[in-house]
Amino acid sequence: MIKFTFLYILLFSLISCQNDGTPPTSVVDSPPISGDTPPEVDIPRDGEYLPLGLSDKVIVRSGIEHAPMDLISQELTMTFNPDNQTVKGHSLIKFKLRNNGRPYFEVKATPKNVILDSKSVVASSISDPDGQNQSYWSLGQELPAGEIHEVKFDYELASGRVSFVNDGVRFLTDMTDLNGKFFEYWGPVGFEEDAFSLNLELKVINSSSKHTLYTNGVGSLVGSQTWKIVFPEYYSKSSFYVHLTNQTLPGKKFVYKGLTKEIPVEVYGLTTTLVNSAVSQLPKLLAELEGDYGPYPHAKFLAYMNDRSGGMEYVAATITSLASIDHELLHSWFARSVIPADGRSGWIDEAIASWRDYGYTRAKSTLSRTSTNLADYSPFRKSTPSNSYVDGRGLMSELDLEFKDQGGLKPVLKAFFTKYKNLVVTNEEFWHFLEEHTKLDLEPFQEQYVLGSAEEAPENPNDPSIKEPSKHPTPLSKEEVLRLR
Repeated sequence: MIKFTFLYILLFSLISCQNDGTPPTSVVDSPPISGDTPPEVDIPRDGEYLPLGLSDKVIVRSGIEHAPMDLISQELTMTFNPDNQTVKGHSLIKFKLRNNGRPYFEVKATPKNVILDSKSVVASSISDPDGQNQSYWSLGQELPAGEIHEVKFDYELASGRVSFVNDGVRFLTDMTDLNGKFFEYWGPVGFEEDAFSLNLELKVINSSSKHTLYTNGVGSLVGSQTWKIVFPEYYSKSSFYVHLTNQTLPGKKFVYKGLTKEIPVEVYGLTTTLVNSAVSQLPKLLAELEGDYGPYPHAKFLAYMNDRSGGMEYVAATITSLASIDHELLHSWFARSVIPADGRSGWIDEAIASWRDYGYTRAKSTLSRTSTNLADYSPFRKSTPSNSYVDGRGLMSELDLEFKDQGGLKPVLKAFFTKYKNLVVTNEEFWHFLEEHTKLDLEPFQEQYVLGSAEEAPENPNDPSIKEPSKHPTPLSKEEVLRLR
């Protein structure tokens, strides 16, 4: 279940703290905003919100029903030991269920010492029913829907999830939507539509190396080699950006004066040249995107600049190259504010970003391209369809033509963002909004381009630019990950 009723919204500072409490060496054009009072974050509606077409994802095995956990909050401690090169986790999760059944969740590790509501239970591995090669952990006790429960357990990460270099730790949440790799590789989560608050404590033991923390949560040094990060309630498995490293990396900070607030921006990277180049581009990009879609929806922005192609967007943060920084910044509006619920819906934000990448091209005709499939997939799919960029961009260009009497697609997308910022959306919810907003029957577009048969990029003689590749960074290679950590 998605939780978007807030008593308060924490300012999720993008901070950098060394283990002695001092900031890392960097050039600061303007100091970050001072004061302890967080800025207001607009929330579009109160109460529970369930997007159209959202699957319950109940798994039945041997007559037993397994229901996905609806995480409410998690207290997670990760302990890094360079001496024996281990990472151990301890999780305490508060949750409830939408359906009766045995609760299940995801983490790419084996839960041990599992205690559910003060009683020891067994956690068993179950697979998704649709052959998506996804596996989950189910607790050995059936629970009724609606009640609040707690579970706590320990786990240990497989080697290679972090690096141990020079008596220190290098930990980076190197995610990718193209491969469906999210926070489950480091900690327990639910599905993408499941937002929850996370308090993450990072402890480094048996190390004298100095570390720096970069994060899109509210981070603070709470002890020698110990940091605490608080993430807001609307974050989910693809949101969390954590980079703890003993590398010394150049960085720069400035404050951008946005439409409604000042936005502290921090850029760091592998080289000073990369940092300076990104800093020179970001003000213009922020002005453009705020002008097109409305005020920047997050409290700050953090960018880690890579000199190769790989990267990913997070809430209010990104790992990116210079060539893709505009694409990744747009995802601050669509992808990490208006959040796709699953792989069936991941095409939406990538189509929007790719449409912008090539100058918001307007098609010369509609419904003349080859049938394509963008969303007719299993609800258990996590990865974004690979044809979202080319086929999705083509669809956006045709919708721009279809909406020409209403000013085109961009004002419609602005209204879409205004209504759904900081919420999860499905493919069904997107089309419902478009039809409701424009008063047009768009079912032919859905049937031909979203629920069609083809998956490869179509030939389109009316618009050759549709065949150009995406600016979205490729998934980070193993070598890139090791270098970036």
